[in-house]
Amino acid sequence: MIELLKEIALEAVDRGSMAGTVVAAAPLSIQIENGPLLPERFLLLSRNVTEHEELGQIRTWTEAEGDRWSFYRMIRGTALQDGEKVLMAKAAGGQQYIVLDRVKGGDQ
Repeated sequence: MIELLKEIALEAVDRGSMAGTVVAAAPLSIQIENGPLLPERFLLLSRNVTEHEELGQIRTWTEAEGDRWSFYRMIRGTALQDGEKVLMAKAAGGQQYIVLDRVKGGDQ
């Protein structure tokens, strides 16, 4: 999944991606650099910029118990915050914008 997102991001850069700044986290609105202010209804969010639940398994080993698989449930608190910079691409049709990821060092 990460590799797919990287490919999408690289294609977006080739097609003219854009940067934006989160003006408000709730309700979400993003100001495109040299462009309009986009309310949440025009934004498609990747998993990288949303709070989400992750389920998985982890393998542990001890001499007393040997191999053991444990299940975990984790909440990834990766929702966008005010002032963060994001990388975006225009979705097909031009009505919506995909928020791909944060820009490194983009928080204020």
